[in-house]
Amino acid sequence: NNPARFWEYIFAALRKTAILPDAFFGQTSLQILTADQSVSIETFLTPLLEELVGISDPLVLVLDDYHVISNQRVHEGVMFLLTHQPGKLILVLSTRADPPFPLSRYRARGQLTELRAADLRFTNDEATAFLNCVMHLNLSSLDITALDACTEGWAVGLQLAALSLQTQADRSAFIRAFSGSHRHI
Repeated sequence: NNPARFWEYIFAALRKTAILPDAFFGQTSLQILTADQSVSIETFLTPLLEELVGISDPLVLVLDDYHVISNQRVHEGVMFLLTHQPGKLILVLSTRADPPFPLSRYRARGQLTELRAADLRFTNDEATAFLNCVMHLNLSSLDITALDACTEGWAVGLQLAALSLQTQADRSAFIRAFSGSHRHI
């Protein structure tokens, strides 16, 4: 949530790529920002964008856990980057909540790809294949449906349940007692 630190980490991450190995990448932008934290976003990010324009290979920048960002200056900077992003830069936000960006505008322009919780959940058929074919549990369709409902189709929940089931003598009884609040889940 500290804009200078946020951008320092972004520049450092970009310097770690094979595409931008220059040890001084982003240095001008960072110097402008650290000299005056109240400088306009356009002033300190324009040099970064100028450096990014020259990249020839696609570059994916992933910002994980973006939902923890609450600083408006950070949001404004990321929005500026999105608005002016060079064609080879792909920005991925991993977040549990929608960021304060005009997402509907990006959707309408076909500039946004979203993966929501429902997209990440296993279907009942996928849960069946995983539990019976991969984990070799040979569960009934009723047991699979119950596990799928308890874990809401989340792969890691199904995997943890499957690992617990491997040592159970009465798997159906375990599944009936199983819930998402189970101590191993």
